[in-house]
Amino acid sequence: MRNVGLQSGLSIGLLALAGCGGGGSGGGQVNTTPPPVTNASPGGIWRGTSSASGLQVIGLIDEAGEFHFIQSDNVQYVGTATVSGNSISANFDGFTQVGTVFQDQTTHGTGTASGSVQQRSSLTLNTQFKTDGGASSSGTLNLMFDTLYNRASSLATIAGNYSSNGEVITVDSNGNVFAQDPTSGCVTNGTVSIINATYNAYKVQFSYANCTGQYNVLNGLQFNGMGTLDNTKSPETAIIGVTAQSGNNRYAAVLQLTRT
Repeated sequence: MRNVGLQSGLSIGLLALAGCGGGGSGGGQVNTTPPPVTNASPGGIWRGTSSASGLQVIGLIDEAGEFHFIQSDNVQYVGTATVSGNSISANFDGFTQVGTVFQDQTTHGTGTASGSVQQRSSLTLNTQFKTDGGASSSGTLNLMFDTLYNRASSLATIAGNYSSNGEVITVDSNGNVFAQDPTSGCVTNGTVSIINATYNAYKVQFSYANCTGQYNVLNGLQFNGMGTLDNTKSPETAIIGVTAQSGNNRYAAVLQLTRT
């Protein structure tokens, strides 16, 4: 992407007619008020390609406009979009995956995006992005709506065991998350919660403890983000994008967890 507000407007027209003549007066008034603009919902799972990177992108956007756009290289763009009619715009932060960097050796940047959204159909964004090191890029995102978003969400649906690189992640029936990585020693505790039960998007938050070696920088970090559950794959896969901040240091992770 290098990648991704507006105000709805209401125009009011008023026509007043008045007349007077000998011995009397008369008047009439016509009030014409166009209907208010209806804003398209940006909510969805959106898939397509970034012209800036040439890479595939999956976008997770909830009904309030919060988004996590994830490139196939696990670079992640995060922000909140605003919509006026079918116009959409946003400011966003861009992050590399923990342990990786942009070409200029930085891990974070900021950008803007603007374009149009056709509700539950298509999303087109023109993007400008600059890393903290000053490297700039621009491009276009052409994304199509994935009906996977229309799958209802619930704690019962997301509950279960998942795996990632040998680590087992457990989500219980109350949405509590627990994992322990045998390689890094990291212990993960967190929660998954429902954003809107009608749609396939989940709020995810967790923190790390007991990480050793190069991973100890993660200890105490609180990660927050969004996820979705893809049952078009077998086995089913949870796709999650999260970010964290400690002082001036920012971190991001993209997780793809396979149900076991």
